Amino acid sequence: MTLAGQGTIDLTGITFPMLLNTLTIAAGSLTLFYWDELNNPSTLSLAAAIAAADLTITLNAVSAAQPDDFIQIDAEIFQVQSLQSGGLQLTITRGAQGSAAAAHAAGAIVYLLERTTVIPAFVGAFFSSPASANYSYSVFLPDVRVAAAEFYVSNMYGTSPVMHVPYSATADGGLRTLSGGQIALQVDGYLAVQTDATPPFVMDEAHAPHDIFATLREAPSGGAVTLLVRQNSGAYSTLTIADGTTVSNTVNGLGLPPLGAGAQIHLDVVNVPGAANTLPGRDLTVTIRL
Repeated sequence: MTLAGQGTIDLTGITFPMLLNTLTIAAGSLTLFYWDELNNPSTLSLAAAIAAADLTITLNAVSAAQPDDFIQIDAEIFQVQSLQSGGLQLTITRGAQGSAAAAHAAGAIVYLLERTTVIPAFVGAFFSSPASANYSYSVFLPDVRVAAAEFYVSNMYGTSPVMHVPYSATADGGLRTLSGGQIALQVDGYLAVQTDATPPFVMDEAHAPHDIFATLREAPSGGAVTLLVRQNSGAYSTLTIADGTTVSNTVNGLGLPPLGAGAQIHLDVVNVPGAANTLPGRDLTVTIRL
């Protein structure tokens, strides 16, 4: 699975350990297990720590998990076998979808994974043709984090073994499809402490943020610039441009709440150098990549 951008994830590079019976392959079955990032942040967490061999977990609240569902904690994926205590406790299978079982601390976030299945079709003898080397099948699934995938093919003889591939051990805990585009909030000229330094940007639809950062055309001198991005009236992200630099820290959007449909995105300049012989920085752009 590879990320194609704009909310799309591609199935590519289908190969086989042997070519027996591959000429008659007619279809495949691809299932993606994912967390919908428009549901961030997850309200579920572990109520108690677990060791790598434990087969029961206790949650901080009742979940909507059902038997055969999958959940993700850190880099591990679990399959739910049964529910106890009204759903506060789950009996689980460890290391599901090819992930590695590990210990997890109390308070670790629990993500209840959704799933979707698509059926790619193949013409006869496709996997003996040169076209198979460049095969790509696109799935449009914006603003999710794919934790694992499974795939198999079928022909007149039956189905192949199922391949399970986890992506939960990546830096982002999965493959983030996002949705593409960006928001730019710009302030021309020298900066000053100001609430709503730009007109509020109104979201036309909900999006998960990829990251947030700020740049200046002219660096501040004598101190740092501090910026606050707000969603409606609530603080969303803080950025700092250090003395003598033109680029802020980058805030990773992983785990941040989505930018909701109809929400107003505000930019406040919280602090600039103001003493004698200092400069506040000039021509600000705050970029929110989606």
